[in-house]
Amino acid sequence: MNTQKIVRYITILALFLIPVFPLIVTDSLYYPFITGKAFYFRILVEVAFLGWIILAFFDAKYRPKFTSLTVAIAAFSLITLVADLLGANPLRSLWSNLERMEGWITIIHLWALYMILVNIFSFDKEDRKLWHRWLSFSLLIASIVAIYGFFQLFGWAQFHRDIGRLDATFGNAAYLAGYMIFNVFIALYLFIATKVKNTVTTKCRPDRKLSFRWLYILLAILFGFVIFGTQTRGAILGLVGGISMSLALYAIFGRGEPKRWRWVAVGIIGLFIMSGVIFLLNRDVTFVKDNQLLKRFASISINDASNQARLYIWPMALKGAVGRPVLGWGQENFNYIFQSQYNPAMFNMEQWFDRAHNVFLDWLVSSGIIGLLSYLILYVLYIVYVWKSSLSIMEKCILLGLLVAYFLNNLFVFDNLGSYVLFFAILAYANTFRNSQSIRWLVRRVRKDIVEYIIVPIMLLICIVVVYTVNVRQVRISLDMVAVSESCLTDKPNIPFLLYSLHANIYMTGQESTELLFSCVTRYYINPSVSYADKTTALESVKNMIRTQVENAPMNARSYYYAGSFLDQVGQFGYAEDYLARAHELSSTRQIISFELATSLIFQRKNDQALVILKQAYDSAPTYKKAAHAYAVALMIADKEEEARKIPSVSQEILNETKSYMSANQFYKAFVLFHGVVMVSQDFNVQLQQAEMEYSQGMTDRAIETLRRIGNSNPTFKMQVEDAIKQMQK
Repeated sequence: MNTQKIVRYITILALFLIPVFPLIVTDSLYYPFITGKAFYFRILVEVAFLGWIILAFFDAKYRPKFTSLTVAIAAFSLITLVADLLGANPLRSLWSNLERMEGWITIIHLWALYMILVNIFSFDKEDRKLWHRWLSFSLLIASIVAIYGFFQLFGWAQFHRDIGRLDATFGNAAYLAGYMIFNVFIALYLFIATKVKNTVTTKCRPDRKLSFRWLYILLAILFGFVIFGTQTRGAILGLVGGISMSLALYAIFGRGEPKRWRWVAVGIIGLFIMSGVIFLLNRDVTFVKDNQLLKRFASISINDASNQARLYIWPMALKGAVGRPVLGWGQENFNYIFQSQYNPAMFNMEQWFDRAHNVFLDWLVSSGIIGLLSYLILYVLYIVYVWKSSLSIMEKCILLGLLVAYFLNNLFVFDNLGSYVLFFAILAYANTFRNSQSIRWLVRRVRKDIVEYIIVPIMLLICIVVVYTVNVRQVRISLDMVAVSESCLTDKPNIPFLLYSLHANIYMTGQESTELLFSCVTRYYINPSVSYADKTTALESVKNMIRTQVENAPMNARSYYYAGSFLDQVGQFGYAEDYLARAHELSSTRQIISFELATSLIFQRKNDQALVILKQAYDSAPTYKKAAHAYAVALMIADKEEEARKIPSVSQEILNETKSYMSANQFYKAFVLFHGVVMVSQDFNVQLQQAEMEYSQGMTDRAIETLRRIGNSNPTFKMQVEDAIKQMQK
């Protein structure tokens, strides 16, 4: 077998392995549902891309060809790069982080995937066998994911996030739903595309191809059930909207089709509309309220944003986009908009939104009007390519319905690898419907011996370097972070190893690694068996890391907040005040920052400053009970009992307890009580430290109550919590 055939087999094998990525769940890596999939996808794309380049040197038919869609995708990728480089945090925009695994590094891999698929699969235009096999294999993988989801539905597999909402191997119901939307329409498309003229080979035996073809319909139904099982409203609306669009196009433009089928399409659309009207008229009935999915739809209201974060963050995104209208803020930088325009009414919601939860707003924010238009052009060209193709009307309707479903879903969520890969793959498939032209200077012949002895070795070397730089280093740091997490659960974690590991790759994992370091060292610092010298060394190392992170992202309120929170936890209140004051300056309306800053101020007896900040937090959202309690307790500590008693809905028991501590000159106990009121962290170590603070001040009952709260919210640590309670009760 010659070199060209070997490279071709390797390239095609890599392409066929790419659809397997949804099955990848790596418990050994940080964020096991995210990182493993992304690294797997990237490595295979890198291998396939370099294989394609080698093939292009061997044979001109593999070389890039000119189409408007190919140019548009290249332009979109370049515009995104420029926007990222000129954005608020270029390093973050380029590399993203472990939680998201996106950024420009993902965009360039998606462009590479498109180029490989276009130039490896698309020159065989008669039957597109490779394409249909690739799409069918992707459906096979999707069916495995769907079956896993059904296992969750029947209690045979655990839910990973929200009980009752299927998330399968994605660990996120919205991610699973977006992935399944593509597969529903791909299955329907292949059902039509593989239609066989001679449906029967004998009078009594159906053709095997016909029976196999009906599996696509069964898969489409299966995937549809999974979408409903995720209870993702945007995806369900997208699915119904996409199917409705397919039916409407068929009814309007299917002139050569049987009239009865066109009327059936109209009838189904009417049924959808009637069902929607009936639901809206009966959204308050008991049946709807008792059904979790219907209840989620019934809760949608443009007049009540109390439990709908999107109605807060969409206006934020639009206001932020006005600040940088041309090329935006760069990817992964929505947090800068969120922190400056935070709405205090969001106190009971996620506190660190990093997406607008609308793909189009996300692109407007990250790459401005130019970037958004370059993204929307991809939709337009897809529509043109499909509609002007030689496909049957039914095939066209299904492929356009897919785009409508994806578009509607994208109005309510942000993209992820599951939807990104299939979107770019479908764009590559649409490119096969258009005639392409070879670029003249790329059709020149290259001597075979030059390719085999010079080009191939160079490409292999480049492949090794790219795979190591882009993936292996990040995999190692992710493995180290898991080891660090496990080390943190011990009584005396390995701090030198922890510091070495987390410094190794700060350009990508700076945020996660630093926050992990904070939670770990907090517990280490309060451990009585650790020497003062070791504590001091660890603390200085963490302070250095804090300075590094702040220098890398000087306008990020989250960096300052977590740094200040950590310093508060280890008793460095003076240092904490500096960082928290800066966080408050960057995001003055966010209550959790106000609480933490007030903590450092109260401990330093700067009560008047603390009261100003806490009053602002309370006045910004009077219905927020935590803010009311924090302000009232702070007033009691400042000997302003009369004002504290006037605040409504505040526990008089807590106020009386605070008063008794202050009357007995037990300020530290009153401070611990205040800290317990404002504590908002869900981190196990931080909450455990709160219990230890309470116990050390003789507040045993309150410490046990805190521990039980920890056990209820963190079942993984329940045994450790029970052991700690037994020790306190001795």
